[in-house]
Amino acid sequence: MFYTAAYIVSYHKNNSKNLWGAFMNNYIKTILVAALTTFSLTINAATLSLTGTTSYNANGFKGEISQVLNINDFLPGASEGFHVEKPNPTAMSAAHVQTALAAAGSSFIVTDFFKTNDPATNTVNTSSLGLAFSGFLMKYGTTTLIGLFDTPISSLDFLTHNGKDVSHFAYFTTSVSEVPLPAALWLFAPALMGLMAFRRRINK
Repeated sequence: MFYTAAYIVSYHKNNSKNLWGAFMNNYIKTILVAALTTFSLTINAATLSLTGTTSYNANGFKGEISQVLNINDFLPGASEGFHVEKPNPTAMSAAHVQTALAAAGSSFIVTDFFKTNDPATNTVNTSSLGLAFSGFLMKYGTTTLIGLFDTPISSLDFLTHNGKDVSHFAYFTTSVSEVPLPAALWLFAPALMGLMAFRRRINK
């Protein structure tokens, strides 16, 4: 009887240790998985660095605009960046962008404004249109980011700060881009051939 009782006590002790050990292992694994997940999210989710927030309410538009110090993290090559939180109306027009930029102290002039809804990719390329642009806007969630470029560009890969899909973007203040050299040669070739034929007639 004594041996049986001792065995039972020993069994329960060992079993308790095994259960406790298994519990701790699972607990540590859970903590590690959660930590790795948090670390991954921290890496993938960039942060907007904002300064100089200004409220505006003019020309039928209102909202708050801030300067984005790290705009190049989202709109590479931009010389200036602005963040507009919950603008009203939510879809900003050319006039609305102009009003917001003026409130932020920018002298940038917004002209022709081309908008694209539900873009399939986070890339815009206007080179096939022969256009370059100096301003770019993208809206995702309640956030609107605006980037201004000192030198007009015709291609841009943009990125949101929170991983949300872009509902629409717009490029504005466009200019005619330079004709690529191969295209210029093709345009010049017919005129050159005509000139050569004319000279042959004269020589005859």
